[in-house]
Amino acid sequence: KLRDLIRNVRACKTAAEERAVIAKESALIRTAFKDNDKQYRHRNVAKLLFIHMLGYPSHFGQMECLKLIAANNFSEKRIGYLGLMLLLTDQEEVLTLVTNSLKKYVLLCLHMSKPHAIALPCSDLNHVNPFVVGLSLTAVGNIASVRRSLPFPDMARDLITDIDKHLKSDNHFLRKKAALACIRVFRQVPELVEDFVEPILDLLRSKNHAVLLTGVQLIVDLLTIDRDVHGAYFKGIVPALVRELRNLLSNNYTPEYDVSGIVDPFLQVNILSCLRLLGRDNEDASEAMNDVLAQVATNTETSKNAGNAILYECVSTIMSIQSESGLKVLAINILGRFLLNRDNNIRYVALNTLSKVRNTLH
Repeated sequence: KLRDLIRNVRACKTAAEERAVIAKESALIRTAFKDNDKQYRHRNVAKLLFIHMLGYPSHFGQMECLKLIAANNFSEKRIGYLGLMLLLTDQEEVLTLVTNSLKKYVLLCLHMSKPHAIALPCSDLNHVNPFVVGLSLTAVGNIASVRRSLPFPDMARDLITDIDKHLKSDNHFLRKKAALACIRVFRQVPELVEDFVEPILDLLRSKNHAVLLTGVQLIVDLLTIDRDVHGAYFKGIVPALVRELRNLLSNNYTPEYDVSGIVDPFLQVNILSCLRLLGRDNEDASEAMNDVLAQVATNTETSKNAGNAILYECVSTIMSIQSESGLKVLAINILGRFLLNRDNNIRYVALNTLSKVRNTLH
């Protein structure tokens, strides 16, 4: 079992002992893979992931991950996708099989002496189980960002139609996953963004905080990649973001999104980040967000880390946009309070921000 392997590794007192344990276990795993042991395949891949985390070779498990992905059992698929995201190396043929697995089918060459391909139905991006679809969307997002040496743009183009379908889904879970996958896809193929502007804007109209959060994060990433080009697509969303942020500040207690008495600080931080990027060098956008930034700066609780995170992002936004002088003074005062905090992390953040402000002023 994986637990036994972890216990044996932890019991090693020298690096040589650890290498011996890993070498012995790797040999057993290779033998099991060669014998096509289906019963314990998922357990062996899980062991291989642990071995990979320790820094030992584990590339020989890639094809076994594909076999697990092709299985009908959800727990096996989950291990397979996790293994694939971690173990994928510069083997283009494996990537092709991954794309087929996600989209249509998997071709597994099971006998090297007498090669023949077996087609296994495995349309995971269109699976009836939304959690399986979620696994495949997560894999798209992570695989498509690991190695630029591989032809990931081709993979992204092959899968974008299915991702687009889930981006417009009524299922909030799938919309969230699709938006996160789009972040990775657009980093690889930025020319696809233009065709997705309306679906992205539609994410901001969702009442579900998870969908809204991923939609804002997607826009933040696009603005970070190329603010000049992508900023033109999203310059009109400032009023909607300001309205949403004001709603978060004025809402009553909501247990579902509450963190230390603050309503969804993650969403608040993301909205502030987006406003910072949209307001930079834009006088009209800056003017539209001045009032809500003042509201955030004065009404946010400072006794909890969640509140301090929001205030830090608020200060960064105020100092980055064309804000009013009174608002900048308020931001400096917040940094002054941070310097008096007992938490060294908060004091460091304050000093670092003050240093950036000083460089900007000079």
